[in-house]
Amino acid sequence: MKLVKNIFKIGIPLLLAGALLWYVLQKIDLHELLQKLAKANYYWVSLAILISVVSHVLRAARWQIMIEPLGYFPKLTTTFMAVMIGYFANIFLPRAGELLRCVALHRSERVPVNAAFGTVVAERAIDFICLLVLVALSFVLEFDRFSDFFHQFVLVDKGESALVNIIKAYWIILCVFGLAIAVAVAILWKKILALAMVKKAIVFVSGILQGVFSIRNLKNRNLFVLQTILIWVCYYLMTYLMFYALPATAGLSMVAGLVILIVGGLGMSAPVSGGIGPFHLMVAGALELFYGLSQKDGIAYAFVIHTSQMVMVIVLGGIFTIFNMMLPKPVVEVPTV
Repeated sequence: MKLVKNIFKIGIPLLLAGALLWYVLQKIDLHELLQKLAKANYYWVSLAILISVVSHVLRAARWQIMIEPLGYFPKLTTTFMAVMIGYFANIFLPRAGELLRCVALHRSERVPVNAAFGTVVAERAIDFICLLVLVALSFVLEFDRFSDFFHQFVLVDKGESALVNIIKAYWIILCVFGLAIAVAVAILWKKILALAMVKKAIVFVSGILQGVFSIRNLKNRNLFVLQTILIWVCYYLMTYLMFYALPATAGLSMVAGLVILIVGGLGMSAPVSGGIGPFHLMVAGALELFYGLSQKDGIAYAFVIHTSQMVMVIVLGGIFTIFNMMLPKPVVEVPTV
């Protein structure tokens, strides 16, 4: 039963990614696409990969600062290793990487998984706020183009958006289901609290909350803010500099780099393996709709940036995953959370 469950967890996201990628490629001449990729300037590709590695190192360093208020002081090498293991895991199990990187850090530094996961939750909340700020900035700089993009990909030309109707139905079902759960919990509250599994869950969640609120006790807030800014600067640079890898995108503006960063980020957030499919669809669509590139050139750019990053994550993340699994248990005692 467990094997079947694991197959579904891994297989469904991979199948969905494959289906979306097929949808992207079905009208594209693969031979012509490969020719475009062969003509890419891999100096710029390599530079973008290097910058992305720097962004991951900065993320690992920022994670160190967030963990220290919990009474643990992991090395940068181990936090970087854990971050790359998390990205590697996300290729196969979307969103599972956030938890697995905490497991990897626990294996190497004995930081409690629930507390470390709480810091990751706080980290993601901060990144979401940063993304919202960039979205607002892009609306100011490219309002007409950005609104056209969402009209093209979200709204139907006539009548109400089909996506809006789906979202409405989803929220109605969710509210009804949530209300039923709330009533059941209110009736059975005392019995639920008495369950051993619930008691363990409460302890685990309390550890997560401790990790989340550790951000209030940062020892070096200025460095934390600087690292956050530099992470997003790296994301922007690797997106913009990748334009120079292909002749069709080499002339795009710096503002275009910001728009593609946001659109690509939205594509990567889709619950499919490695953002495969949604990333290509949204980036190629934005380049076609916003900046007049052909669909083939847009997909070529999406393939160059996505594949290069994917290869880097697979190589580094795969190596670190094997290394982490071979680590002996630490002998140094650390304070309990």
